[in-house]
Amino acid sequence: MAGKEFKLSYLHPKYILSWLLVLVSWLLASFPRSWQIGLAGWLAKHWSKGKNSRIRTIRQNIDLCFKEESQQYRDSLVKANLKSSLLMIFDLVNMIWRQPKALTAPVTVIGKEYLEQALQEKKPLLLVTGHFTSFIQSLTKLASLTPYNAVYRRMDNPLLEAQFNQRAVSKHPMTLFHRKDIKNMLKKLADNGVVVIVPDQDFGVSRGTFVDFFNIPTATITSIPQYAQQTNAQVLLFSSYRNEAGECTVTFEPSLSDYPSGDDVADTQCWSDWLERSIKQHPADYLWMHKRFKTRPEGEKSLYSKH
Repeated sequence: MAGKEFKLSYLHPKYILSWLLVLVSWLLASFPRSWQIGLAGWLAKHWSKGKNSRIRTIRQNIDLCFKEESQQYRDSLVKANLKSSLLMIFDLVNMIWRQPKALTAPVTVIGKEYLEQALQEKKPLLLVTGHFTSFIQSLTKLASLTPYNAVYRRMDNPLLEAQFNQRAVSKHPMTLFHRKDIKNMLKKLADNGVVVIVPDQDFGVSRGTFVDFFNIPTATITSIPQYAQQTNAQVLLFSSYRNEAGECTVTFEPSLSDYPSGDDVADTQCWSDWLERSIKQHPADYLWMHKRFKTRPEGEKSLYSKH
């Protein structure tokens, strides 16, 4: 009865805009993939020179990380990244409304044997990736290879949480742990579980430290080696990017050896260096719209101008 009443509460007028957003997501998912790719390209072409705050952040991040490149290169990278980021939105609505095969069939997997070897170890497995713009396709593909658990940020709007996140994962053998529910996540991991973490966002330094990322001191959580130490987990890194057709290629690396080393800062720098190398191979396919360098060492001014 409580569940029924909870669902009926979504009919409250305050959710009108939320339901409109749900409808729009369903309509976008109904577009053929060729239309989605074409629309993403068209929008990127027309929006890439705009001064929207998200586009400004993309441009500022690219200018910071690729300052040695020409202005022409950086301008073209902003446009390519915006297209890839828009395709990420289409990936999300497709995950919500389409059948899993529609997302997993086009994905190419490299290094699948490394994942299989890690799973055969019968030990906890911590899978670490970055916010690549193709990460939604890579996570759905991963779910077709092995059941897993993932750490995420729950949406504040309960209707959108139910209609987006919960509807999307219900079609896949994956379980979500809210990022504030780390205790239960670690319990699951310690029980020979498989857990995916995407840790490359700016959470300040209360749970981390500054490490080098594109030669910039960057606030980075030190949780990965700590989780591995607490649960005796293997750590396997995997990345993804889009091919020329706009679809995803996911690459699994061998499990890290002698990890963790006991030095949390060095171990965090290790996976951050890997992330930087992966991004440089396909720089258009990273989530540059996130203010990765927002937290600065004491005394340093902000790297994000408002103009």
